[in-house]
Amino acid sequence: MKKIVVLILCLSISGFAQQKSKAKPKTNIPLIKDEPKPAVPILTDADELLEIKSNEPNPNDLLDITVSIPKPKTPNAGQSVYNEIGLNGEFTFNKKIGFSVNAPEGDLVSYFYLNTKNGNSMMDWKGLKEMLTETVEGEMTQIKNSNNDFYQYTKSSEGNFAMKMGSGQSMVVHDLQTGMLSKQFFKTFKKTGNKVGKVGGNKYPRVEYSGISEGKKMSIWLSHPQEILIDTKFTYSISGYWGLGFIASPTGKTYMITGIEGEGVSIFMNYIENTSANFSGKGYKPMGEMMGQAMAQNSVEMNAAMQQMYAEANAEEDPKLKQLKLQQIEQTEKLLKNANSNATNFSQTSDLQDAPFVKDANSEDAMVNYYNMMLTSLDQSIREHQLGLKEAQENNDAKSTNRYTCLINCTSNEKNRLEKVKAQHIKILSQYKNDGEKRDEKINQLMETQGMPMACECE
Repeated sequence: MKKIVVLILCLSISGFAQQKSKAKPKTNIPLIKDEPKPAVPILTDADELLEIKSNEPNPNDLLDITVSIPKPKTPNAGQSVYNEIGLNGEFTFNKKIGFSVNAPEGDLVSYFYLNTKNGNSMMDWKGLKEMLTETVEGEMTQIKNSNNDFYQYTKSSEGNFAMKMGSGQSMVVHDLQTGMLSKQFFKTFKKTGNKVGKVGGNKYPRVEYSGISEGKKMSIWLSHPQEILIDTKFTYSISGYWGLGFIASPTGKTYMITGIEGEGVSIFMNYIENTSANFSGKGYKPMGEMMGQAMAQNSVEMNAAMQQMYAEANAEEDPKLKQLKLQQIEQTEKLLKNANSNATNFSQTSDLQDAPFVKDANSEDAMVNYYNMMLTSLDQSIREHQLGLKEAQENNDAKSTNRYTCLINCTSNEKNRLEKVKAQHIKILSQYKNDGEKRDEKINQLMETQGMPMACECE
């Protein structure tokens, strides 16, 4: 099972990295249950509207004039983005999009499926396998909905499992589903004048837009939308993996995103074709149920361990050491209570954000308790060494006296180191609570430079 979980996490990180340039931190907003109200114009200034309209592509730059593509009379995409499908639901797709990625780490070619009605996209096992450089056990399918929530389905010799990644908010609230991003894109990303026709195997004439995203220069290539027309009463974007798909301008025109470039990485659409693909979540066991069963079994073992800890603490003759042991029991019980609560949530949602280790890693209270447990354990060791030193001195045992003195000093130094790491770790969690990427980067740096404990070498 460990291999499955590791691979799940790897693919989860990969999936989110593909979307990080587009999605801002999510906020908890009540679930939208009603039908969307008629669109309210997002632009009220005529000059601003003209400026944006002038920045839109020239249709003659996007379309091979020798090929006639009928223009839809009414919107035909995006009307179902508010429809949520559960883990055990049925997913359908009407487009297959092939793409290529060129990056310093290596190049790859694969494809994904897209539903232009609801924005769901899927990478099946065959498509994922084309992106892997090594053989892995089991098979996986990953589905991303219009809210950038990921569903992952795993087939293995141990069973078929399903889980969510990135959920926790109402449907369609990130910027790509609003006119705000559309307006921002066509104001801040400008036409460079570069355009590419049907040359060198390129099937879709495109124009380049260049701009700054999160402080980094990026180029976005837009093409003719084929037969797709987004209904802007519901959404302004229908995009799949790697950001490829469709975007509507504030004036209501739809364009196809066929290329994204930035920081030495380029992603281009190789083809888009009609298809009729489907996937069923039936027959997959929610990962939360599996963890719930494991936690139930673990609870029995932990209760027995806690009883042993109580017995040892009550039998302790040294008052200070007894107090420290009881303190650690209290901290352990708090940790277990919190873990059981998170496990209960995860068993009901199978959402990675509810998994105990994810919740605890980003919780200041949980991390404070975690560090306090380790510090209490060091205090116990120091007290035990102090008692050993006292006995050695009473017995005039010079060798043991030197050894216990060394252990006391070494363990005290380790406690001081850990207290500093604790303070910095909690500060990072507080300072970057709304920037998960920066938070994780800072914590990784802290662990790499100061996180390793120092071993005591006392003869």
